[in-house]
Amino acid sequence: MVVCGLGCWGGGVVAQTFEEYKKQVWEKFNAYKAEEWRKFKEYRDKVNAEFAEYMRQEWTKREAEPAIPVPERPEPTKPVVKDPNRQPMYDPLPFDGVHPVPKVVPVPQPVAPLPDVVVPKRRPTFSFQFYGSPCRISLSEEHRFKLKGTDENSVADAWTFLSSDSYFSVFVECVKLRADLQLCDWGYVRLVEKMSEAFFPAEQRNEARLLQMYLLTQSGYKVRIARTEGQLVLLLPSKDEIYEYSYLNLKGEKYYVIAPSLKQRSFHVFEREFPEEQLFSLQIPSHPLLAAAPSKPRRLVSKRYPEISVETAVNRNLIAFYNDYPKSNAWDVYVRASLDEEVKEELYPALQKAIAGKNKAEAANVLINFVQTAFEYQTDQEQFGVERPLFPDETLYYPYSDCEDRAILYSVLMRELLGLDVVLLHYPNHLATAVYFGEEEVPGDYFALEGRRYVVCDPTYINANIGESMPRYKTAKAKIVRVN
Repeated sequence: MVVCGLGCWGGGVVAQTFEEYKKQVWEKFNAYKAEEWRKFKEYRDKVNAEFAEYMRQEWTKREAEPAIPVPERPEPTKPVVKDPNRQPMYDPLPFDGVHPVPKVVPVPQPVAPLPDVVVPKRRPTFSFQFYGSPCRISLSEEHRFKLKGTDENSVADAWTFLSSDSYFSVFVECVKLRADLQLCDWGYVRLVEKMSEAFFPAEQRNEARLLQMYLLTQSGYKVRIARTEGQLVLLLPSKDEIYEYSYLNLKGEKYYVIAPSLKQRSFHVFEREFPEEQLFSLQIPSHPLLAAAPSKPRRLVSKRYPEISVETAVNRNLIAFYNDYPKSNAWDVYVRASLDEEVKEELYPALQKAIAGKNKAEAANVLINFVQTAFEYQTDQEQFGVERPLFPDETLYYPYSDCEDRAILYSVLMRELLGLDVVLLHYPNHLATAVYFGEEEVPGDYFALEGRRYVVCDPTYINANIGESMPRYKTAKAKIVRVN
């Protein structure tokens, strides 16, 4: 009895000591978080206060360059079909320069690493749609503001308001939404744009633009703001040439006016850099996680290999997202975007079954005939009235495709189903592919590049095998675009 009593008493002492210890640890942890928060807030407040003061200085007058149109290509109205009597001649082909492997740009990060603290939680009160996906964020009446004008002092005063604590949780939630939706840089630009324009009424577009500027700078993006005829506009720099947007040349960089409808040439620009800003990229490292809206299923059948018969549907919300994507000369962006995972689940098993047990060259011929014959050909001018390259998912969605769309799709299939190194061949009015088959001896027209033999594979030369170039391009010099 005594032993039991002592044991129970001793256990109580141990439990009491542990509770005290846990309380001390928790108090220290809270003190640490409070100090980290204080340091972060102090730094952030200092940066934004200095930024607002620079805003009060006279903005620089600049003249914009007109938008670069998407280059027109005199494509044939019908795809080129190989003459069955034509015997292939396998030759080394000339080329005119190589675009280097594009540099992978990291996702921009906030001006200072967000401290590991518990941000005061608010109940999300404002709802908006992002390409069919419902989003909620903690915006309320306290976040509304009205610009007195677009002059330097009015913008600086509004920036000071945006830099207050009330907007901090909005910024944090936007960064979290970027991660939750797996948004690329352009996706994030569109997210803050749609949210801001939904929050402010149409007559307050300037307030919406300034809110976008604030959220993008706080999130780590290199962005500028300008005014023209009473309107505020955002300027985004890009290392790639973007078509259909006018731009300003600032310190040797093209800053694109993110308002394609604006035709004004003169702008007053606030050119001050924000600390630790990072360049915006057009690359799409992963597909945005958008609400499902399946298109009408489409059946794709290879003519030479009719056992390849597969039905696919594409998310129409993703198609809407791509429809708003800037057109550019960065062909690798389209290849790297790949296909949506749900599309791969429908398409890839049928293709993998068709190439099972075949060597790389045989498999490449199966895949090239699929791309050549499972899709109806039409030029961009015929289908859309304008030039526009398609992302791979768009090629599966729209009824027609042309040379660059097929080259992009074929490149994706070769990279992902066969694991091969692919380059794009950019001719003045044509796009094709060339593939490095490693140690496997594959006859055909080829490009000798850095000790490797890249065999021509043209998805628009109907019924041609790999290694066979269209006759008109046997002597034309292609620019080689790397995508690996």
